[in-house]
Amino acid sequence: MSVELPADKITDVQRFDLSVLTRPSAQKFYKRFDGIIIFVLFAFIALGIMLQYSLTAGDWDYWVDWRDRRWWPLVTPITFMIFIGGFMYPVWRAFRLPVIATAVTTLLALSSWVSRYYNFHLFADFPMSFVFPSTYIALGILMDCVLAMTRSMIMTTIVGAFLFAGLLWPVNWPLLAAYKVPVEYNGLLLSVSDLMGYEYVRTTTPEYLRIIEESTLRTFGGSVTPLTAVFAAFASILVFALATMASSAIYNYAGRYTRRIA
Repeated sequence: MSVELPADKITDVQRFDLSVLTRPSAQKFYKRFDGIIIFVLFAFIALGIMLQYSLTAGDWDYWVDWRDRRWWPLVTPITFMIFIGGFMYPVWRAFRLPVIATAVTTLLALSSWVSRYYNFHLFADFPMSFVFPSTYIALGILMDCVLAMTRSMIMTTIVGAFLFAGLLWPVNWPLLAAYKVPVEYNGLLLSVSDLMGYEYVRTTTPEYLRIIEESTLRTFGGSVTPLTAVFAAFASILVFALATMASSAIYNYAGRYTRRIA
């Protein structure tokens, strides 16, 4: 004998029937939904990285003649440490995934190539050899490897951040070495990158214009480069530590707040 349930009871049973999740149509829907969420999340992170990088170290990375031995290897790693330190602690604490540094540098590389090609090359008509982005993916992999091997945020702060900033110039040197070849132009001794910056005039404010120094080659990476790298390494340790402390405080407070609500 069959028993008919009231309409409200049938609704409750159907509402809590989790077997519908095993249906192929439901699984297909949830896979598409997860793909959309992941795409939106990565696009949001990429846009955030690109915006933060452009406002801080972007000027020094846009042009090959501005990647000199003074400001570019100093400002760039400090900028990365702010973003990486803000996300590495929560992801490592919650999921134990040492992937933040690699993800940040990879997303920045992809967004930078798209931006340089469409904005600088196609729209502004600059050659790609003058505006190509630098590479930081190897530095992100190295920093994540330190975290994966030591499983310690303290060692990652001391060793990982130090290596990230200290090896920035050597990692990018194969890309920039050809632009540091000395040439003579109208009686002036300068590098190929300085000559390209002189030929391709940029519409910008006078204080940002690169001054070609007579009889000097500051882009050669002389004795100032190791000192800049060491100073940038210690500054990156400090900035990464402060960013990690801030993210850990926010993460712990958010955890206590959610438990209090529950």
